[in-house]
Amino acid sequence: MSYQEEISRTKPSVFLFLIDQSGSMAAPFGHADKTGRTPTKAEVVADSLNATLEEVINRCSREEGIRDYFEVGIIGYGQSSTASFCWEEQLAGRQIVPLSEAKRFAGMQAVSEENVVHGKSVTETVEHSIWVKPTAAGGTPMKSALQLAQQVLESWIQQHPQSYPPIVINITDGAATDVQGDQDLINAAQAITALTNKNGSGVLLINCHISARGDSVVVFPSRLEQLPQDSYAQVLFQMSSVLPPQMNSVAAEVLGRSASTSDPIRGMVFNAGAVLLVKFLEIGTRPAMQNMDVVPA
Repeated sequence: MSYQEEISRTKPSVFLFLIDQSGSMAAPFGHADKTGRTPTKAEVVADSLNATLEEVINRCSREEGIRDYFEVGIIGYGQSSTASFCWEEQLAGRQIVPLSEAKRFAGMQAVSEENVVHGKSVTETVEHSIWVKPTAAGGTPMKSALQLAQQVLESWIQQHPQSYPPIVINITDGAATDVQGDQDLINAAQAITALTNKNGSGVLLINCHISARGDSVVVFPSRLEQLPQDSYAQVLFQMSSVLPPQMNSVAAEVLGRSASTSDPIRGMVFNAGAVLLVKFLEIGTRPAMQNMDVVPA
């Protein structure tokens, strides 16, 4: 488990996002905005994911344009009995795409933002790129999403055997509805993390459970005993990858805690709120970007 592979335009890596789009994602989540309206889980997830992709693209931008250090994909599950890639507009029907194409074909959304200029509050209209829109309908076919991810990444690794391994980030608010039991879902997750490149570095699967429940928040646990007596939390723990040291260090920095731990920590967050979701996405993407080549490739 080295995860030291350099990322360049000739040896890119992958961020693959799996997002729950089931009917329960229509529930209110987080705090009310200035109008008194509370956004839904689907809206918070879409906004956070769009902002994360925009940040990844910005970090890979140079004077000559966007360098394709990464390829990205978004799988949605919930609108039907099977999962599918949920790119919008000109990217519809595509699977994993280079960053430059993701940027070129992004939708645009005008957003009013308040900024302080010379001590005065100024409202400005700013355009943001969007790739996924809030969606909430149907059940939670998470196993289907994992199986689709496995199929696509297996082919990708065969074509990029020496690249930094893909990172899969799964965001959900409920238990899978397309499994016979917990082990069924765990097996589907393990089929993904069993995929390795030629250096033996495996695909990283990180899971985030978002909820408005009153259970204790658990961030990157190292042992099952650290979790509440919640069967879904136990399943997510077993599905999640052990984080490599580089990612552990970033998690410690972002969360403001010690990086030293006697046990390897798992890439899992249970009962995350809106603020923690943003931090979770940063922790999931930033470590790989630290391996980017800094010279022309």
